[in-house]
Amino acid sequence: MKKTLITAVSALLISAGGANAATFAHADHNADAQSSYAHVQHNSNYGQQVNQDITGLEEYASIASVIDPSSFTTRVTEDNVSNRVILFSDNYGRTQYKSVFVKKTGLLKVVNLKGGGVVLETTVKAGATTPAPEVKPDAKPGQTASGITGLPEYQTLAGAVDLTDITPVIVSDNFNNRTILLKDANGRELYKSVFVKKTGLLKVINLKGQGVVIETVVKEDTATPAPEVKPEQKPVAKPDQSASAISSLPEYNTLAAHVDLSAITPVVVSDNYNERTILLKGTNGQGQFKSIYVKRTNMLKIINLKGGQIFYGAAQ
Repeated sequence: MKKTLITAVSALLISAGGANAATFAHADHNADAQSSYAHVQHNSNYGQQVNQDITGLEEYASIASVIDPSSFTTRVTEDNVSNRVILFSDNYGRTQYKSVFVKKTGLLKVVNLKGGGVVLETTVKAGATTPAPEVKPDAKPGQTASGITGLPEYQTLAGAVDLTDITPVIVSDNFNNRTILLKDANGRELYKSVFVKKTGLLKVINLKGQGVVIETVVKEDTATPAPEVKPEQKPVAKPDQSASAISSLPEYNTLAAHVDLSAITPVVVSDNYNERTILLKGTNGQGQFKSIYVKRTNMLKIINLKGGQIFYGAAQ
């Protein structure tokens, strides 16, 4: 009888313990579910709060001059007595741009985080609604060539490159240098000029693989500066000479076979131990063709500056 009673009491205790354990397990599961739901709610609320209105900030106009803030999700990640940092993300949450504004000095920098580097670096002036920024590569769409006619390097640049249908974009302009990209009607980059203000040195580069078109020193007192002749250079023609002035050159016959030289003025823009580059100008003074002759291999390349390469082969 006693044994039976003890067995019954033990079974009752085990049953009660199992019920309590199940109750506790169920309570723990509910707590985890509530915690997870709260975390999701927190993240959801955070996502809804990310896009902040920055239109009232003093650097907004400058930022809007290089990117369209309305096409991004904006978030102020730092705003203290010294600096304000804003991140600009796309629809997938990927950060594309970052702006850093130094409040004391007014310095603003906008950075392309996808490899484009600094696209704007300027000083925001108090009370200025649209400050004039220093334009960097993907900043402003550009302007007509007449917009750069007041620059000291313009005449030399126009003498080396046909600026007809060209859109210049000033990608940097600081105390030391000014760099201009020259784009065609389709927005493709054709040339780049780099002007060193202190020395007046100007270098114009063909971005389609032809290298340096001209490297010279711009003199302030002349409208069309003469090229700086380097020690290894041996100019054989001057801008005011006829095509007959280059008739003794080994590439002349091949050049004459592909270009009508009757109304052409040749300008030897570089002539060193490696190669010779000749710019062929029309009656309007604008460059129409360019030849590049590699002396060691006797190879000649002739380029129509409006239509691309027209010959590449050995000079006859």
